[in-house]
Amino acid sequence: MNIHKDISEVSLPQKAQDDTLRSSTSSQDQASRTTSANEASQELLSGHQYLNVDEDPLTVAFDQLNLHQEPRMAERMFLSLGSIIQHAAEELELDIDVQEVQDALRRADQISRNGSRDVEALATIQAVLSDLLVLDSNHLIEAATVLANASRDESWRLPFGQSGLLALFLRVQATTGVEDRLLIASLKFIGNTCADTDINREVAISPAYIPSLVRQVANPRISRTIVPVIYNICSDYERAQHAFRTSGLCPALIRLLQNPRFSEPNLLTYVYSLLDFSSSDDYDFDTCPVNSVQTVVELLQRDELEPDDMLPIVHTTAAFLKHDHFQQHFIEHDLVYALMEVINKSSLSYEPDASQDSPLSVGQTPDEDILLSLRKTVTEILSDISATVAFARKYTINSTLMDSLIQWLSSQREQEQVCACLMLGNLAQSDAVCREMVGRLSLHDRLVEILEYQTHPQVSYAALGFLRNLALPAENKSTVGTQRTVEIIARFWSEEVTPQIQHASVALLRQLLNSCIGNVRWLLESLSPDPDSPAHEKTYLSLLLLLFGRTDDAATRFETGRTVATISRCISSSSQGLPPEATNAIWHRLYGLHPDIATPLAMMISQSRFPVLRSEGWFALALMARSGEGSAAVSELFQQLETFGVLVSTITGQSPTSERPAPSNTTGSDSNGSDRSPEQVQQMRDKDRENALVLVNELLRHTVSSDSLLLGVLRQFCFQ
Repeated sequence: MNIHKDISEVSLPQKAQDDTLRSSTSSQDQASRTTSANEASQELLSGHQYLNVDEDPLTVAFDQLNLHQEPRMAERMFLSLGSIIQHAAEELELDIDVQEVQDALRRADQISRNGSRDVEALATIQAVLSDLLVLDSNHLIEAATVLANASRDESWRLPFGQSGLLALFLRVQATTGVEDRLLIASLKFIGNTCADTDINREVAISPAYIPSLVRQVANPRISRTIVPVIYNICSDYERAQHAFRTSGLCPALIRLLQNPRFSEPNLLTYVYSLLDFSSSDDYDFDTCPVNSVQTVVELLQRDELEPDDMLPIVHTTAAFLKHDHFQQHFIEHDLVYALMEVINKSSLSYEPDASQDSPLSVGQTPDEDILLSLRKTVTEILSDISATVAFARKYTINSTLMDSLIQWLSSQREQEQVCACLMLGNLAQSDAVCREMVGRLSLHDRLVEILEYQTHPQVSYAALGFLRNLALPAENKSTVGTQRTVEIIARFWSEEVTPQIQHASVALLRQLLNSCIGNVRWLLESLSPDPDSPAHEKTYLSLLLLLFGRTDDAATRFETGRTVATISRCISSSSQGLPPEATNAIWHRLYGLHPDIATPLAMMISQSRFPVLRSEGWFALALMARSGEGSAAVSELFQQLETFGVLVSTITGQSPTSERPAPSNTTGSDSNGSDRSPEQVQQMRDKDRENALVLVNELLRHTVSSDSLLLGVLRQFCFQ
């Protein structure tokens, strides 16, 4: 069932409630009474009274009685309306048949006893009240009050809309210069009549009415009424939310919150929800003042906030921070600390063994999903904002924020560690910062420790990404990439680890191996120092190749192929600075212990979605084929018909089973969604052909058997 705000603000004293439950006189006696309209409505309308002027002259108070459970409520409503209309007709000399109206009301009352609703009688009331609106009569206030209270009964809402009463009071609130008492009563009727009633909501969101409803938000005198009214119209109804969003509800709410005269803490829950859906992606945020994001973030610092109130505020903050000028304001005013405090508070709130000093005591812990969503959203916001140039310029490596994030790396709270890794990783974008983080702050040691002992997937994933950034500068690779680091990375290649983390771990390894022969040696270390152990003939690279053969995740398989290519490039480039025997020993260990080393490269050259990876694969195969052992490994790869066909078609443009040219993509659609000109596509294919020809030359040079099938076919297709 949908939740709506019942527009009633204070309960009557018990004595007043008892009075409303007493037996009333018959309808005939009521017609002969000479009490005023105010007295009649006060006596006949359950739970209705005007507050004393000293308390609040603008507020109508209602009790919490459920109207449809009071069998005589319809009678009381019609008697009150009849009395009001009679006095109005006498006072204003209206040209209406009062007796005819009274008869219609009595029939409507009788019909209501059978559970039906007389829309025709309500339309009669609407016609009379329209005259009162033209005459600017105070009797309209009394009638609006009666109807506002009656509209709390769900069974009357649709008839109120069908009779035109809803449209009438929508016109009232759209009229300038309306007295506040009438405006408030009209809004209460509108809010209750629209609750959970989509047909009525459609009337309320008409272009004729919605701008004035939005304008009412800026009036702090009626904020306690207009906010729940709009909430009732919009709750769980996307069409209404869109209408208010595009009509400027968001800046109106911001101005209300910034108004020092606004002091309605009980309304804030509704304001939070309204801000949430009024700041969605299809809203033009340029209409909001630049300090709007500060106003929203400062709401998070309220002590009495519950997590389910914090969530819509955080969503609104995220929406604002998608825009540059709000990002700038957020950074300039150090609002990052307020969001970090949200993570801290929500982590405390969810600790199962909460202490007495915790924000939420034991037994009051909110739903776990709300807290998880809250922390996740805040972490995403902080991650995105920390990746901006302005953020890195403001918060340098010597800033207080940096100190706080470094402390979070050692936190026992997982989300604080995740947030610290993401934000620090984003700040580690320059070689100078990365070198200082490793050289002076030794943050890599903390990250390696996290990876060794932390089992939470999010923490591991974030730490792997941060460590990969630290490994980018050449000076950091040997410091970050120790034997311990390689061993810990290899632990993520087991079957129990998620593909995302496996991919991140392989990506980190590839970065550590790039142009660092020392780390390549660590990767080629035996898993066991015992010569008699089967693990002695296995290396960490062996585990990586096992992962390639086992996983179905394409990203991990591609990253493994790129790692193999990086190893080949590293050994080839390092041979210029190593003695020949040292280089030969590394090559021998690479090929001797890993006969399937070229297999991941076959995947790279056989796909057309990523041309850059395809070219990288051909280049690596050509490098490997330069040595005898490497040529043997690559030759074994091309014994497979499918891979051999890729080689032939790359060089000749023909399939090995046909003389017709192999189909080629000249539109560039194989470039992962990015458009390339036909010239660019052809240039990449020419580059692949050159590397493939180098590969074939090396294979032919190292082929021992002159009658090799591979040799014969290669000569036929490649050198005919």
